[in-house]
Amino acid sequence: MLCVTGEWGRSAAAIRLFERGTEGDGGSSERAVERANDLFRITPRVADGLALAGRATAAMDSSDGLARSLHQLAEASDVGFALDRDALPVHPAVDEVADGPAERFELAAHFGEDFELVAAVPEAGVAPARAACPAGLTRVGTVVEAGEGVTVDGDPLPDRGYTHG
Repeated sequence: MLCVTGEWGRSAAAIRLFERGTEGDGGSSERAVERANDLFRITPRVADGLALAGRATAAMDSSDGLARSLHQLAEASDVGFALDRDALPVHPAVDEVADGPAERFELAAHFGEDFELVAAVPEAGVAPARAACPAGLTRVGTVVEAGEGVTVDGDPLPDRGYTHG
């Protein structure tokens, strides 16, 4: 099973809130910047990584975005992934800044800097792994044959995310 820790899109929402804070004036701008700063307070997923050790058959961090991480993990493991869009746990702040469902998914799957973990876990091991992960563990899809590629709801998932310059 394809699983992820935590919630996605938090950093994208923070950037949008920072932009609002610098464009506006007065109390609402200050609140936007304070909220953005709160969203950037990230808890490293060390305990979750330790909890997944010995339970996951493959795992990696997602600093470059979920889509990019799935493509990298698929290539390294010679598999594909079928992602279920509705299963992805999206941080509530994304709903405050996204303009509709398509942008909501874009911010959660392609932005990056969320520092969550992506893991392949045997189906029987998902419940014990979930119980052991402090940030939570959500099943968001399945591991498939390499020839099926990386998809979301049956459509190809573009390999986009943060690109190191």
